[in-house]
Amino acid sequence: MYRPNYTISDELLRKIAEIESLRTQVDSSYILPEREIEMRYRASIEATHSSTSIEGNPLNLKQVEKVLVDGKQLTRHQYAELEVKNYKKALDFIEERKYIKNPITMDDILTIHKIVADQLLPAKKVGALRENPIYIADQNDKTVYDGPEVTILNQEIDELLKWLASADDIHPVIVAGVLHFQFVSIHPLADGNGRATRLLTNLYLGLRDYDFRSSLVLESYYSVDKQAYYDALSLAKNYAGRKSANLNPWLDYFVDGFLSSAKVLAIEVNALSGLTKNAAKVKISKAESDILSYAKQFGSISLSEAQDILAGISKRTIQRRLMKLVDDGYLTIEGEARKTKYVWKNK
Repeated sequence: MYRPNYTISDELLRKIAEIESLRTQVDSSYILPEREIEMRYRASIEATHSSTSIEGNPLNLKQVEKVLVDGKQLTRHQYAELEVKNYKKALDFIEERKYIKNPITMDDILTIHKIVADQLLPAKKVGALRENPIYIADQNDKTVYDGPEVTILNQEIDELLKWLASADDIHPVIVAGVLHFQFVSIHPLADGNGRATRLLTNLYLGLRDYDFRSSLVLESYYSVDKQAYYDALSLAKNYAGRKSANLNPWLDYFVDGFLSSAKVLAIEVNALSGLTKNAAKVKISKAESDILSYAKQFGSISLSEAQDILAGISKRTIQRRLMKLVDDGYLTIEGEARKTKYVWKNK
């Protein structure tokens, strides 16, 4: 079984304690529901821009927004447009998947890649493990990393997923950091490994309810200084070296990035919370906020979808919450009986 090599220093503990404090602050702040939904949506646009720009996508944030929100086509950048559209679709998949609390599986990995690489790679390479050796080269075509052999990819991913499923007693930030490092080191895909790694990290944090109201954007920290990101990952030049490496230098970088991103989000949440002081507060629970976020992302939500999101809550209670959101003016009802949909209402 995979056993990551790291130790928890006092400084690492201090930073994690600060992250915990910020998480409490973010989670407990009252924000008008429509502002929170917009905050989540804006975070997904920023994450899409930052993660794809790390890999060289030339679109700036405004262009990404035009492609994703307005549906405008920038004909000079068709490949880049498709790349950002795919990444946003993958984020939408994660937003749905995180409500199903089952551990991450190989199917999740391949589904994420299938979405990310759709129409960007030959069909046989989409949603499949690579079939050829992989080498990462620098700008001078000098090999800086040699990935594991194709014959052991399934085994290495299986070991990682087993460790991941058994790591509930380890702080989610540490586990997310280890997942990020080990998956990108395995480099199991023909292309898109970086994007898939960052998406998997987001999925894991969502499954652990540690994604800060679905608004934490870790990708921006990496994109600000891409070389620092790559340097932090470069603990060895081959897979055997990375698998056995002491991960503390990488975890120090990862936790610093997490803390920085959490601080940025806390400032935004405080600002949004301050705007509600003189507003009439419609009390919205976390469960209702999750319903609204889903409805905003996908246009509508059905009763069965709400049951997936609010696992463990009775059907009757969920129906009451959906009707409350209708009465409060956030959703409207379309269809009847089993075809009933609760549609996001633009306010």
